[in-house]
Amino acid sequence: MLLAIVGILLLLFAMLVAVRIGMRRGKPEDDIPSPIIHGSGIYSIIRRSPRENIGDYKPSQEEIRKYLFVKNVNIDIGVPEKERLVAAWNDQMEANIGEVERGDKEGTEFYYFDYKWNDPVCSSIIHKGRFVTREQIFQYPQVIPPFHLGCGCQLCKYQGKDKLRETTEIGMLPLFRSGEIVPLPDWKEITRIETPFSTSPRQDE
Repeated sequence: MLLAIVGILLLLFAMLVAVRIGMRRGKPEDDIPSPIIHGSGIYSIIRRSPRENIGDYKPSQEEIRKYLFVKNVNIDIGVPEKERLVAAWNDQMEANIGEVERGDKEGTEFYYFDYKWNDPVCSSIIHKGRFVTREQIFQYPQVIPPFHLGCGCQLCKYQGKDKLRETTEIGMLPLFRSGEIVPLPDWKEITRIETPFSTSPRQDE
């Protein structure tokens, strides 16, 4: 009789253990969110568009219009050209931010500078082919063109293997000098746009 009772108790204990194991297996584990560090690293920065804070480093359209049409009456250009300068600023801003956003989707780590039209103000500071890393763009959004009124400078995704060594081998040099950002033009400097500029999309779009 005693052995029968002990056997029943052991059987009940075994069944209880089996039920608990089954419940643990059936219960999904809590998802542990992956840490996103916005301070550094391509893993973090590709998820944050420069569109979010570019306004902290660039003048607003209202400020540009106020400068061109109200504040500075000594600018010797007509209203149509002033309108082209405003339109060019907006077009360049959208195009360059869009280029970075597209590059983020592709995991692009390097961007180089090119020119959409002749720009003597920028070309004396930023030579064609100079490059910046995505992390530098994250840390210094002001390196995104346009830099001044009539700026023809643009950022282009580097389509190679995204290795720093390869960029220097093909003649591309870093924009930053000893880790420091180069002096950028004052946004109030003007490159005159005599004819309507091209707003056609880039070839890789």
